[in-house]
Amino acid sequence: MGLRAFCGDLPPRIPYWTGAVPVESLPLPQRATLLWREASPGDVGVAVGDSVQTGQNLAREGTGLFMSTVTGTVEEIDSLQGADAVEYAVVGIKTVEVDSYDSSINGIEDLANTAPEQILAMIIRAGFPGFDAVVQGATVETLIISALDQEPLTAVNAQVLLERANDVSDGIAMLSRATGAKKVVVAIPHNSAHAADDISVDQAEIVKVRATYPNGLPEILAKKQGAGLLLTTERNGTVGNTLVVSIEHLVGMVSCLREGRPFVNKIVTCCGKSGGELKNILVRIGTPVSMALDNLDVKLPPGGKLIINGPMHGYACFSDEQPMTATSDSVLVQKPAEVHRFESTACMNCGRCSAVCPVNLEVNLLGRFSEYGIFDKCAELGAENCIECGLCVYVCPARRPLLHLLAHARFVVKEETVEK
Repeated sequence: MGLRAFCGDLPPRIPYWTGAVPVESLPLPQRATLLWREASPGDVGVAVGDSVQTGQNLAREGTGLFMSTVTGTVEEIDSLQGADAVEYAVVGIKTVEVDSYDSSINGIEDLANTAPEQILAMIIRAGFPGFDAVVQGATVETLIISALDQEPLTAVNAQVLLERANDVSDGIAMLSRATGAKKVVVAIPHNSAHAADDISVDQAEIVKVRATYPNGLPEILAKKQGAGLLLTTERNGTVGNTLVVSIEHLVGMVSCLREGRPFVNKIVTCCGKSGGELKNILVRIGTPVSMALDNLDVKLPPGGKLIINGPMHGYACFSDEQPMTATSDSVLVQKPAEVHRFESTACMNCGRCSAVCPVNLEVNLLGRFSEYGIFDKCAELGAENCIECGLCVYVCPARRPLLHLLAHARFVVKEETVEK
């Protein structure tokens, strides 16, 4: 039920895209840039001038997995600090047109009778993200396969559901065994319920979810359809009980494990302007965003904004040379007139931000405490529970940068918790 406020109906009804958006393949980039989160150049196990294969682990022995998505020659090894204040190792590779695959990734013909730990190991080796907590021994109370996209201007999972629903059943059987999940849920948009006819899995429950934002966010799915808390890996251990996997990644796992191939291609939704026509492209992970813009015949105008992963939950990108990653779902170009400008205005105490918060935070108070650096109060009010959905900013009549303020408070509170 919505809340009738003096400024209008709450929460706002922002629908997801559920129409068909066919996928067009882009050619291999001449140069791929690969990012390794929380790593430094010293963790990289190859050198400039070395030849690398597709699927090869570029990490120095004992430092983890950093997989090459292309075949070619290493041209650059560097580092950068991301928008999340985390260091990344950066490797630039001059590509060749024909892939030469690393032999350490082997296909599994009989997924049904392969040991769960072997399946899990191959999923991780193939380059699929999000399984660190499971490897560390976390219990998966609920496994959710999500056919909802996380953002309104994204049509990745929606298209995969239309094209490859028949492959979902095998993926669910495989992943439920690999993770040891006690319960499996398939979340599909309520207005795409017909797609469930092609999904036949005895051990899974199919749930129709209202196709409005933010119902497709993993945190919301875990809260409403799972065991309550999204399974994540923090610096001080694992947290949560519900693992959420996109349907795109699920069907990709089945193909990659059967064929013995790494996860190197990603579907990305592109939109040349807010409210414009959506276009899905299949790109090699490591492809610069500029290739997607060239495909759309779109130029980023002065004063415009380039947004990765959507205007609600994504982030502004300051260079069109930033590469696509395994979690890149969309690219949006905003014209100067479409860019949301925040202002240093006082809170009006209207209560809209708190009313729309899906995790029931007192957003107005948190915003002010964060603004003035009173982070002990932010901790008391549960700033670490913010999921950065952006609804508070969407409804704020004072145009305050609430998402930025809460994200900063969340970061500080989590860092202080680790230090203690």
